[in-house]
Amino acid sequence: MNQHQALKQTFEHARTYFPSLGNTYKGRPVLFFDNSAGTQVPQFVIDRVTDYYIHRNAQKGTIFARTAEMQQTIVDARQLAADLVGAADHTEIAFGQNATNFFHLYAHHLGRDLRAGDHIIITEADHHANVNPWLELAERDIHVHVWNVDSQGNLDFDHYEKLLALKPKIVAAGWASNATGTIHDMKRITAMAHEAGALVVADGVQAASHIAMDVKAAGVDFAAFSTYKIFGPHMGFGYINRDRLERLEGWRIQKELGKDAYFFEVGSQNHEGIEGFIGSMEYLTRLTKDAEANGLVLDEALFGILRPSRRNIAGAMHFAHLYEQQLTNHFLANLAEAEGVILYGKNAAHADERLPVFSFNIEGIETDMLGHALNDAGVEARTGNYLAINLMKRLAAPFGGSALRISLVHYNTVEEIDRFFNILSNVIQQLKSRVH
Repeated sequence: MNQHQALKQTFEHARTYFPSLGNTYKGRPVLFFDNSAGTQVPQFVIDRVTDYYIHRNAQKGTIFARTAEMQQTIVDARQLAADLVGAADHTEIAFGQNATNFFHLYAHHLGRDLRAGDHIIITEADHHANVNPWLELAERDIHVHVWNVDSQGNLDFDHYEKLLALKPKIVAAGWASNATGTIHDMKRITAMAHEAGALVVADGVQAASHIAMDVKAAGVDFAAFSTYKIFGPHMGFGYINRDRLERLEGWRIQKELGKDAYFFEVGSQNHEGIEGFIGSMEYLTRLTKDAEANGLVLDEALFGILRPSRRNIAGAMHFAHLYEQQLTNHFLANLAEAEGVILYGKNAAHADERLPVFSFNIEGIETDMLGHALNDAGVEARTGNYLAINLMKRLAAPFGGSALRISLVHYNTVEEIDRFFNILSNVIQQLKSRVH
């Protein structure tokens, strides 16, 4: 079995771990094509949450054995999150409501160290979760500058250099676009920011469900992730480089902080969600074992030096990315054949620089009308700006800043893509016939 076949077999089998993928709508299988907004969960997650409620439902601060077990579970889960994104260990991870909440927390804490006249850089490409918290600081006469994109939605590094000459204190940037799927060079972004004396706050939400993350290799200072986009429950976690903890101002600092990012976990946490997150990491570990059973091999020069849990989790995302490149190539080849398509972001010639996230419009068809017609046919695809407001306003201005987004992950298949394009062709014909 060659690599192409082994990847296909591994990830087609992965679908069996997801009970929801068998759902139907109007008697037809549902195409789960809105994964950028949130993925489905495997049985591992469901079992973990159920088992928690039966055996380990407890609160902090008691002497009960269940409490001690639950508190250790939280530490174990933080370690798995560290393994997922490449943090040093569990002390650089904190769980919380979602990534958006972490960006507000970062802006609150880091903002206390800023003065009127200081500079911050945000990007035109980002989800507003990592935009709005920094814009609020402008009310204190802190200058917030927007790093522009070009006509294809790519970050303009010439413009970035000019902004860095202002010696900003913070650069807030996304690892990958949730609108165009473009993967940004976070290592380059961070290196340039550090040279200018800035800290980097990275939005890792979109990238984490597609690629093997490594916050240490990229050099980011702070990052946030949403577990419900990584095959887990509705919650999030933050990465805080322990060497940057002294830069944070605010509650529970100095006396209680020490060298552990846990201080962000204010109040009671979503214990059942944290258990479910462990289940999602168990799923990724199983994926690596399945892939290796099918003959796929991890590069020992890269993965052999990692702690076992990190190897298995990052390995799963490495294999997932290889498989998703097959999906990307197949989708773009079909999209090129569709009539009147306007694609935003990287085309087939640069498919290796993007995720399987595709935003596009069809000439002569209103975006929402297209989305509703696809939904009626069992295709879950999102329309709008996906809160990448500035980016879509730039790219899709003739359509009011709105586009149809198809976002795939590794449990999607080539056969689903083929079914989608058959549906899309019929929908386009029907909608155009109404117009005429």
